[in-house]
Amino acid sequence: MPLYEYRCSSCGVFEKLQKASDEPLKVCPTCNREVEKLVSRDIGIAFKGPGFYKTDYSAIKDRARSINKERQKDNEAILDKDVKSYVKQSDETTRKIQEA
Repeated sequence: MPLYEYRCSSCGVFEKLQKASDEPLKVCPTCNREVEKLVSRDIGIAFKGPGFYKTDYSAIKDRARSINKERQKDNEAILDKDVKSYVKQSDETTRKIQEA
């Protein structure tokens, strides 16, 4: 629920937690005088869940880089024309990917 600011000529500025669909306050809950709804300057937005934080993306990038390094080792074994080494390295890479 949003937090709204109001100004009372007697009590000063106060905040009220209300639903967005609620009608704005007309009178001060403390002194029953007329209030004015203020436009807030500081708006706090809370992003929740995966994908909103820098660390979420770096973890994915790190994993992709790790997999690419392992696949590069596979390619080097092929270029060396060492089939036995390639099979061993490929199996190792597949195992590491499945563990991740």
